[in-house]
Amino acid sequence: MDINYVELHQPDRLLMIESLDYSNPYDFTKMHRHDYFEVIFVNEGHGSQLIDFTSYAISGGQVYVIYPGQIHLMHRNTANGLVLQFRKNIFEHIRPVNHYNLYNSTALVSLEAKPFQHLYTLAECIKELMTVQAPANSLTKYKTYSYLQIILLSLVEMNTGKADSREHNLLNEYLALTTTHIRTNKKVAEYAAMLNCSPDKLNNTCKKSLGKSALEIIHEELLLEIRRLLLLNEMSLKEIAFELNFDSQSNFSGFIKSHTGMTPTELQTAVSDIYK
Repeated sequence: MDINYVELHQPDRLLMIESLDYSNPYDFTKMHRHDYFEVIFVNEGHGSQLIDFTSYAISGGQVYVIYPGQIHLMHRNTANGLVLQFRKNIFEHIRPVNHYNLYNSTALVSLEAKPFQHLYTLAECIKELMTVQAPANSLTKYKTYSYLQIILLSLVEMNTGKADSREHNLLNEYLALTTTHIRTNKKVAEYAAMLNCSPDKLNNTCKKSLGKSALEIIHEELLLEIRRLLLLNEMSLKEIAFELNFDSQSNFSGFIKSHTGMTPTELQTAVSDIYK
């Protein structure tokens, strides 16, 4: 099945928040994949949605976490609430939670009324802060990241120990390993050996769960690490290429060009603009 990825429609922002009934800039009536995370808070009402071919009946007091690459189709009907949307590189600001901590075998996080209302209030705080036209030197942006950190840490804590799928565990471990070893390991076979499985099994698990090959996930993590090093601006491009074990600076530049359409210098400027 060929399903196009939907990109976050404001490229200069790491985090966005919308009402559940916002006017999507893409055709949300057809199955699609996002290249960003979504945390959906259903405050009240009804509807349905399909996430990785699992059907969910929407009702008030629910939270859904959708990982980049998962197939998604939502029929809102009368449901209302809030949708948090954010890029993977926002996790640089909200440690100790990591992106792979959010991947779970079920998208629905079941909450009692009180904890749901607590998290929903935090989401409302984010919306209020992002509505304010803050001055350029304001710390408003980092306050929103702090609220997001609390929300995500809470969701991870609530899901800890609930996943029992061997396939889910394999993917979660793989996502964690790529984050830890991306500077030195860039081959699927190397990670498969760490996980004691075949490269084919790892690749099939990635495609089934996220619609991406195991190599695509490596490339995504490598590009994220490049962005981090460019943002720090502590090393030259040649030194970054060496640090990440590229054979040459030209291969380093070619990798960036093929995945972003930009030169390393252009990417560094774009990354710096996001974090201003």
